[in-house]
Amino acid sequence: MSALLHALRQSVLFTTKTPDEIAGLLAKINYRIREFKENEIIFSINQPADTLGIILEGSVDVKKDFLSGKVITVTTRGQFDLLADAAMFAGTQYYPGTLFACKPSRIFLLHRKYLLQLFTLDQAIMLNFLCSVSNRMLALNQKIEILSLSSIQSKIAHFLITESQTRRSKVITLPFSKKAWAEHLNVSRTSLSRELKQLAAADLISFHNRTIHINQLDKLNELLTEQ
Repeated sequence: MSALLHALRQSVLFTTKTPDEIAGLLAKINYRIREFKENEIIFSINQPADTLGIILEGSVDVKKDFLSGKVITVTTRGQFDLLADAAMFAGTQYYPGTLFACKPSRIFLLHRKYLLQLFTLDQAIMLNFLCSVSNRMLALNQKIEILSLSSIQSKIAHFLITESQTRRSKVITLPFSKKAWAEHLNVSRTSLSRELKQLAAADLISFHNRTIHINQLDKLNELLTEQ
């Protein structure tokens, strides 16, 4: 139980609560914990959007299917992140995307009615939830901005500049694979690798595996102004 309380406290939903406070709240609601194998579906577009998830262990890809048959990874969620928070009260009947476990994962599952009960029991929980949804909307706006850019280098620049501002650092460790990054930018992995090498050759960046160093932030900004 102590491991569960520690994990939940790392999530945005319970971040302001002590372990004892979380234990008291859990005693008053119903919840489930499920284990998922790698590539197993957690939520699908055919399921009613009525359950919130918190990743206790593992990571999750959020994918969107298009009528053309193309599948795009919208985002990757890591340990302690919330799942489907934006869908809980959106008025939509089903989840807007499909969520897959990237690796073996343990997920805390909370039905919407018990989430509402939590809001009634503790207003801070509700404020934390609203903060999470707001951040998701900001991330969606960033995604739209990236898709509006025409060149691959400008998409890379936009992503790196945004991450640098968020982390207040010129050293960025990607939270996902290059394949997932390419899908996030809506480009092929081959094209992404090619353009990264060109940016490195021009000394705008340097990189090794998932770690990227921004060497010339002003030059990256120039790539955006050229659009």
